[in-house]
Amino acid sequence: MKNSDYTYDYLLDAFQQAKQTAQELTESVSAEIFLRKPAEDKWCMGEILDHLVQAGNEYLPQIEKGLKKPDEQLPKGGEPFTPNFFFRCFIKIVSPEYQRGVPTVKPFEPKKAVEIDRKEVLANFLTLQDNFIKILKRAKLEQLHLDRIKTRNPVVKLVPMSLTACF
Repeated sequence: MKNSDYTYDYLLDAFQQAKQTAQELTESVSAEIFLRKPAEDKWCMGEILDHLVQAGNEYLPQIEKGLKKPDEQLPKGGEPFTPNFFFRCFIKIVSPEYQRGVPTVKPFEPKKAVEIDRKEVLANFLTLQDNFIKILKRAKLEQLHLDRIKTRNPVVKLVPMSLTACF
């Protein structure tokens, strides 16, 4: 993907695909396999899904804060959207393809595998994706410029970030 390939439809499709993939993978394995770690220092499927829920639950309120301004104060404009250099690097580092282990910040840490309920974590994940989809549909309808709407990083509150980087 090029830096400028982020569009409303790309993001909407990505969230829809995430829902479908999570549901298919979660429902296609036994509870035992869902909670089995491939190695002691790796996360099981349940921990990965819970991590995504934890991270999403940190970003969602920040996105909502960024959109709380009066409509006339929300920048309008078209796509495509491009996260700034810092966040492009961050996205690359935390992507599954990145070969070096990156420590997880405390707010994004998943529950211990034994505490994870497969149906509950899947339901939470699907609800979270639906919330992001609803926001993106509104943004598309109103042609909100995701690069120019700013909010705060959920972990380092002093760091401003665009809604593009949040998604």
